[in-house]
Amino acid sequence: MKSKKIFQPRSSGAPRGERRPAMSRRRFVTGGIASITLTGLAPLLAPSRVLGGEGAPSNTLAIAAVGCGGMGRKYLDGCNAERIVALCDLDHDFVARRGVWDKFPKAVRYHDFREMFDKEAKNFDALILATPNHTHAIILMAALQLKKHIYCAKPATHTVAEARRVRAAVLAAKGIVTKTSVQASGTDAARSTSEILMAGTLGPIREVHIWCSHPIYPCSLVRPADTQTPPRDMNWDLWIGPAPFRPFNSAYHPEIWRPWWDFGDGTVGDMASHTFHMFFKELQLGAPARIYGCGSTRCETYLQHLQTPECQGGANIVTWEFPARGALPPLKVHWYDGGIKPLPPEGVPPEALMRSDGIFFVGEKGVMQTGYYGSSRPMLLAPKEKFQGFQPPPKTLVRCPESNHYTEWTAACKTGAQTVCPLEFGCELAEMALLGALALRTETPLEWDAAAMRVTNDAEANLYLDPPYRAGWKL
Repeated sequence: MKSKKIFQPRSSGAPRGERRPAMSRRRFVTGGIASITLTGLAPLLAPSRVLGGEGAPSNTLAIAAVGCGGMGRKYLDGCNAERIVALCDLDHDFVARRGVWDKFPKAVRYHDFREMFDKEAKNFDALILATPNHTHAIILMAALQLKKHIYCAKPATHTVAEARRVRAAVLAAKGIVTKTSVQASGTDAARSTSEILMAGTLGPIREVHIWCSHPIYPCSLVRPADTQTPPRDMNWDLWIGPAPFRPFNSAYHPEIWRPWWDFGDGTVGDMASHTFHMFFKELQLGAPARIYGCGSTRCETYLQHLQTPECQGGANIVTWEFPARGALPPLKVHWYDGGIKPLPPEGVPPEALMRSDGIFFVGEKGVMQTGYYGSSRPMLLAPKEKFQGFQPPPKTLVRCPESNHYTEWTAACKTGAQTVCPLEFGCELAEMALLGALALRTETPLEWDAAAMRVTNDAEANLYLDPPYRAGWKL
């Protein structure tokens, strides 16, 4: 039996009275604004424009971007040797202030990514995605449907369920090259850390301690009570997208949405992938059995501390407990942000602790410290006498210097090569980080059943694993 067509009004700027069917499966629906049908658009896996000679105009990649004023502008700068043909952002004034329009004057400008996909699908090969976390999954799935190569901000998705669905879709896609925005994922320092772990130099790893100087935005906030006017010519309803509706307020936009659980995933969601990539596979992490966390509170008056359940605290601690994995012993991964740091492991002098950001790997045979972003060479610190004159293991992992992070993706789009941090791996990193964010949000030690995608000891926590989208939206 054929399903009924659902009609909704077209977005502002379209001819009045024009209506289009909402999207289901190969269509997607958005609240109060018409969907753009994606069926019938031919995929461009190897268009003639990218098959020309080296350095020729036809050898450049045609790129579109959604989210251009924040991190997106940096991604675009990294790909500026290619042809930037279309740019989409909901706040054109903000993008203009960042100078993006001036850098790419030939790119066609859009407010609505659906309109851009509808009109430009035949004109671009690859997509840069740099919107707030809560809209990643919907845009990613639409881009995969169009068979576009993808560069995506991390975390790849906003929820655990989205991470699993997007990962499955990426693995099922053919001829698509993806990359997650983990800029240090292929640096020599990060790869050297991975190789030392793989070589067993430290013996079985029992503890990992990660400390991060972020957040770099206001935290421990309560939801604003006042309603402000959105920026000129901005569709705030579309910015909210699938999240619960909140009236516009400068506490959310521009760029400071990350600590709000409705739109972001806190500092652990925002930053943890920058470290997890160095040891997730090497230590065979898989799924944790237990996750717990705590964050700072907001002091309103003397002896009155206010909980902020809709926003992360300014300083946070998360622990993931992993059971034994084959021959590997149980492991705890500890996260600290907002200026909190771990105590130096036994045998490590306090002055050796990296000041702003870093990682300790504590093994049965020794302790190693490396830079948070994988940008500092790993240092074997204890026992000191054992590691004097240490020779690092052979370089067996592929390197991608941070200076080539973006060009590695664009080159791979042309050749079909695998990138060092593809989106399916980014989804695995995201799931671990998002479970940490969930522990902070619920302030409950969570018992995790990965196979069932279920928290077994907290019904409330399960509500955040796959929350319903706002009316009119679906994945």
